[in-house]
Amino acid sequence: MQLTYFTSVLILLGFTEMVMGSCNTKLECSLLSDLLEMAMKQKSPGNGCQCPSRKKIPAFASILTKSQALGGNDVIKFDKVVTNNENGYNPNTGIFTAPVAGVYQFSYTVMSEGGKFLAVYLSHNNTKQQSLWMKGSSHEMAANNIILNLQKRDKVAVKSHGSYSIYSNGDLYSSFSGYLVSL
Repeated sequence: MQLTYFTSVLILLGFTEMVMGSCNTKLECSLLSDLLEMAMKQKSPGNGCQCPSRKKIPAFASILTKSQALGGNDVIKFDKVVTNNENGYNPNTGIFTAPVAGVYQFSYTVMSEGGKFLAVYLSHNNTKQQSLWMKGSSHEMAANNIILNLQKRDKVAVKSHGSYSIYSNGDLYSSFSGYLVSL
């Protein structure tokens, strides 16, 4: 597992808390010195760090800016793109297409029209992966997260279970996002 410089420093600080008082000072200093040296080598330029640039990590975040009337199995088109590294998300279709194979995490939040039932699901290559539904007296919100192992060009979308309306206005948004966790 690749660790970022920041994560390495946090681990180092956490390890420092565990070590303090449990060994003699000479051993503590030696261990901490070795760990700090490893963390600094990881940060040093030209050491062959395998961490890709942030802009190269497939990631997207999108929101729904206006309510949508949906039919059964319709894809929800989250039309405003906030982030779209590697251009995997298409706001015109509402579909994320994996630019590279890997493990991805997806999150989606939806809001129902006031007092109306809403049921949606996350689809991976047109196969239902998980569902959520809600009905209440007001605009109800529900959210879900999932981790999927995708192949290059796999497709992920949030779809409607039936004929429903999904709500959004200028202050309250439904959203869909995802990012590559690991190759």
